[in-house]
Amino acid sequence: MAELPNEISSLLIPMQGRPWLIPNIIVAEVIPLRQPDRPGHGSEWLLGWINWRDSDVPLLSFERLNESGQVVIGEDAHIAVLNTVTGNTGFYAVVVQGIPRQIKINRQDLVEEPVDTGPAEAMYIQLGGDLAVIPDLDAMEQAVAGLQPR
Repeated sequence: MAELPNEISSLLIPMQGRPWLIPNIIVAEVIPLRQPDRPGHGSEWLLGWINWRDSDVPLLSFERLNESGQVVIGEDAHIAVLNTVTGNTGFYAVVVQGIPRQIKINRQDLVEEPVDTGPAEAMYIQLGGDLAVIPDLDAMEQAVAGLQPR
């Protein structure tokens, strides 16, 4: 098994609650906020479908999926199109509250905080005196797996 690198190029992404911390390879592109082309049907967290690079991509609200609040569209809101980790689904997108900031993270910098997590959160960590969330990307991908645009 390959050893984990000591330093990981990551993104700190402004969200409605705590910022996300994810490896930068997860984010395919950050695009301006726009209305979904087609509305979502079913789950409250599915905001609809956007067309991105000639593909239909589900747009979701992390806050609704995580059962942690309402959809909030701030003045700096954008859409982050995410690569899948498992490869079981195509791309999916989430509403974010600003432009991600690149950050290099050392393994020893990651200190887990004993905070109750939501269904779409893997853990909370201390990062420079602030809390950040590592989202549960597997849970997010399971939620969008099998979705079909109508």
